[in-house]
Amino acid sequence: MDKNNYSEFMERLYTFPLWIKQAIYINLSTDLKKYLSQDFISAQQDELFHVYQPKLSDLGEQELANKDSCWDDNIYTFLNCCKKNMNLVEIAIAGEFSMEEMAKAFTFCMDQKYFTEDIPMLVSSIAGFIAGKYRTGEYFIRAGKMSIEDLEKVLARQQELQAKGKHVFIAELMVQMGIIKEKDMKSVMLIKEEASKKFILSDDIIPHAMGSKEDLNLLAENQKLKEECDILKVKLARILNFIKENKM
Repeated sequence: MDKNNYSEFMERLYTFPLWIKQAIYINLSTDLKKYLSQDFISAQQDELFHVYQPKLSDLGEQELANKDSCWDDNIYTFLNCCKKNMNLVEIAIAGEFSMEEMAKAFTFCMDQKYFTEDIPMLVSSIAGFIAGKYRTGEYFIRAGKMSIEDLEKVLARQQELQAKGKHVFIAELMVQMGIIKEKDMKSVMLIKEEASKKFILSDDIIPHAMGSKEDLNLLAENQKLKEECDILKVKLARILNFIKENKM
């Protein structure tokens, strides 16, 4: 996990001309507005789970150093990445984890007190929701979008409908009763659904901003060398296989 493709990807984007970055921004903004509520779009970096950078507590540092609890190796890999000041999306891409797996590791370590205690409520609530620790109603309560009394009203209404032979999901009732906005509900549901997917960011798709003819020539030369290297690897593999088969 030493190679941080995400950081390299972002650094390359920063080198783009302003007119390219503005075009990317406009298109991404339009796309995000289709799916996300304003709360997620306008959220600051330390309020978003996937870009949050966990800080290890003394207990977390001690567990990473001594491994006294003998947890799964993935937990120690996760803690080690946190120690390197990687945020969650960097850890996920570097280790080829899904954001759901990150959420489960995060909530586990949070319960074990391996992080400092200043984790924002929005971060811990969405992490718990993605990890399956919190149900929809509990998530919105923790996120400050509804009260316990609101949830009790929804549950009572659900029971009334069930008594009439009608089954309606809690999430659907929250929207129907005007307690939660439809866009807020769709946002968290889509985030949870997509959290199960893994995103692989390889060197081949890291963008380059080429500013001159010399840069283009250098890129072409590097590509040619890469192709020649691949050809040599194939030839070497064939030679070794021939030697092995003929026991030379």
